[in-house]
Amino acid sequence: MNGMRQILEDSVVRLFSQQLDRDVLTRIEETGWPDELWSQIDELGICHVLAAEDAGGADGVWADAYPIVRACGYYAVPLPVPETIAAVWLARQAGCILPEGVPGLIPAVLDAGDLHENGLSLDGVVIPWGRRADYLLGVADMNGAAELVVVSAAGVSIEQAANLGLDPRDAVSGRSLEIKARYPLELPADVIHWIGAMSRAAQIAGAGAACLELAVNYSEEREQFGRTLSRFQAIQHYLADLAGTMASVDAIAAAAFEAFNRGGISNGQGDARFEIAAAKCRASEAVERLTRLSHQVHGAIGFTYEYGLHFLTRKLWAWRAEFGGAGEWGEYLGALAFESGGDGIWQTITE
Repeated sequence: MNGMRQILEDSVVRLFSQQLDRDVLTRIEETGWPDELWSQIDELGICHVLAAEDAGGADGVWADAYPIVRACGYYAVPLPVPETIAAVWLARQAGCILPEGVPGLIPAVLDAGDLHENGLSLDGVVIPWGRRADYLLGVADMNGAAELVVVSAAGVSIEQAANLGLDPRDAVSGRSLEIKARYPLELPADVIHWIGAMSRAAQIAGAGAACLELAVNYSEEREQFGRTLSRFQAIQHYLADLAGTMASVDAIAAAAFEAFNRGGISNGQGDARFEIAAAKCRASEAVERLTRLSHQVHGAIGFTYEYGLHFLTRKLWAWRAEFGGAGEWGEYLGALAFESGGDGIWQTITE
């Protein structure tokens, strides 16, 4: 790990470990957006890790962002940090300066027909933390060419909703929303879907690591029949299985971020699509085992609201389906294997 990456990881771990615990997460779920925490994240420049230095960023690469996004999973961070990192990176690729405030990242590809002379039209598009967005940002498919579109959030209609982790997933609608900027983008129009899948894989890896740590600590503290749970062979098997599953997700998610550094997401040979698809497929498939094993170790207490394991496992089940589940990405990988043939897919896997 390079020096900057270590500094970034130390900073986010220190901030999130100090500011987020079970009581704080409970309060945030009850009251909503944590302004103070978001201000601290902004002051540290965490979301600008991929921005250029002359734009106030760290001039980092995607591998530098991995420990940040992973920490968002580990600490169940109830803020759009991964989405904002993606928005800042997209702005850099397009050569534009984003407005001040919280971006609302539009996951769906915008159709050319949504853009017209008077602005942009949206009809119930689900946007993470849409209710808090100061502006909206998405990518439009302009008959094969991609455009980054930045839109005012003024006048949008919000139908508030939340995912299983109680993070806002609001349906945003609006006619003739004011377009702040449009920039050509030399990226595929579905780039947000790929970045989102990669980010959710990293968050699943982080949350899985936290589940493992809680399970290990609980098994070493809880006693039954005169000995700690960690000394029972069945519990040891659960913990070993949980550790192996978590490690596989962590490794494949980190590999996707590294692949993005090398090849980008250009729809061509050598890009990161194979690694991202594999990471999200594996991460989504692993959620069932991560949650089941961690709850089995804890027994009944793991299901109580007061204990706090649920903050992780509920988000795991939400992230499992977001930006494509195991079925979607498994189908993509299967089609790739079929097209490549036996020799071709083996080279892809091993090179």
